[in-house]
Amino acid sequence: MKLLTEFKMMKNFWFLFSLLMFITSCSSDSDDVVTSLPTTVEQGEKIILKDVIVVDENTIKLEWTISGKNAYQSFQFSRKTSENGTSESLNQESGNTFVKIDANVPFTPYIDYQVVGYSNNGQTIKSNIVSYKRPNIKLLNIRPTDALFDSDNGSMFVFGNDGNILRYDITSGTVTKEISTGATLGYSFLGTFGGQKELYVPRNDGWVYIYNPNDLSLIDQINFGSNVTSVVLADNKLYGTTGDISNVSLKCFDRASKQLVSTNGSYQFGRIKKIANTSSSFFFITTNVSPTNLIRFNYNTNGTFINKFEDSYHGNHPLNHRIFEALPNGNGFLTAMEGAIYNSNLVFTGQLPSGNSGLSSFDFDSNNIIAGTDKKTIEFYNLSSYAKVNSINTERYPFKVFNYGNKVVSLSSTNTFNINSSYAEPPANVIVEIFNK
Repeated sequence: MKLLTEFKMMKNFWFLFSLLMFITSCSSDSDDVVTSLPTTVEQGEKIILKDVIVVDENTIKLEWTISGKNAYQSFQFSRKTSENGTSESLNQESGNTFVKIDANVPFTPYIDYQVVGYSNNGQTIKSNIVSYKRPNIKLLNIRPTDALFDSDNGSMFVFGNDGNILRYDITSGTVTKEISTGATLGYSFLGTFGGQKELYVPRNDGWVYIYNPNDLSLIDQINFGSNVTSVVLADNKLYGTTGDISNVSLKCFDRASKQLVSTNGSYQFGRIKKIANTSSSFFFITTNVSPTNLIRFNYNTNGTFINKFEDSYHGNHPLNHRIFEALPNGNGFLTAMEGAIYNSNLVFTGQLPSGNSGLSSFDFDSNNIIAGTDKKTIEFYNLSSYAKVNSINTERYPFKVFNYGNKVVSLSSTNTFNINSSYAEPPANVIVEIFNK
């Protein structure tokens, strides 16, 4: 009996022992499947990125060395254009290469580079970070939709796609003021009322805000009733193109009383330019219909409508509200990247001899038309004959050009602006360039 009891106890012991070993075995196998331990990087494994070698403003040469026992499959390169910005990757190089050429260096004041090596044994090694700083590049933190210039004091007003406005001083090369309007802005106007300059800014909420151009403080506002796309001050009357129905879309308000004087129109929305040497006559280019239409409106000094007439072409010749300036002699206007010329009766008379260049902006001095191009140049055309008389090479693509005494000021960007597309992104990485004539 005693032997039988001992036998049963031994049998139970071996059963429990076998069960425990089975459970332990299963647990160990499971850990092997689901657990992934990080590879430990051996001390001494380093990639040392040397200081950048500047080939030219567009090209940087990177060189690096390695230490330790690793052999590398490849090297990846990251680049940042601000200290807190997001990294972008450049093309990889093989593991036996220790030189990298960046031939498309961004036109920014700050760039970081770093090398990441992928070794044959699965390790990832990061290099030190090397910075390249160019303090002479002063980017404006705005993507402009338009700009105005006060040649009396060298102030530029830049209007952004986010509703911001900044004032840039040419003499000091600094932004002296920036404000956020909280609106989508139309084409603004710099005028004089009561002996004081005022900046008239149309908004998509139906208001025109009036700012002191010296400090961008708000001094007044006028309600036009619906989305305002452009404004002009003439004879102390403020004219604005709106989204109201066609026959009342062009409105005239008295600047002093802020009362509505008259309404007229032909199309919803548009951009107007005052005709020089007239009291209150305007060229009007539509902004939201196809084909683009052209109208001339005539008013008297009191803001009373006199008459209007349209062109007879309806799309046969270039018209573009984004590039549109009245000639200073009152004889017509320029428009479109082709440099189309129209006389004061809306008759197409020809084009500027711009060759293969697309034009981006117009301004004038006493003798010349000044035009920015998509070929990184500023061209000069005689005001009378339209013959090309001079050319200046720019560092970047001129978006807006302005006459400033014996100099030309260009609001330029690193990308060309597709002026013919209503969906084109505004210029990026904007700088101010100044040239002697």
